[in-house]
Amino acid sequence: GAVLTLAPLTAGIMIKFFPPKKINRFYGLKTKTTAQNQQTWDYAHKVCANTLLIYSIFGVVVYIIALILHIVIIKQKSYIMFLLGLILALLGALTAFLIAQIKTKKFSRQQKGQ
Repeated sequence: GAVLTLAPLTAGIMIKFFPPKKINRFYGLKTKTTAQNQQTWDYAHKVCANTLLIYSIFGVVVYIIALILHIVIIKQKSYIMFLLGLILALLGALTAFLIAQIKTKKFSRQQKGQ
């Protein structure tokens, strides 16, 4: 569970410090909107990385609080923490995708309006 909770943090760090340089099919957040041109591609990955990093703080705090409560209250092994880690990781990915997509669409419209 803890490893899954750290997945958005790992992805955020990778995208922030090693962003895909050019639009490609293999690495990055590729949608119709993000792949319009190099500027939207770069912007989308900046937003995605920042969202993942911010979300990771939230996810890790929630996981730690839940882990403490789990140890104090349940005091036995269960799959609850694994499921929580999985849910937090999926929510992180979904949140980053949606926010990046929304902000990139707005950015793209502003570019066309210039």
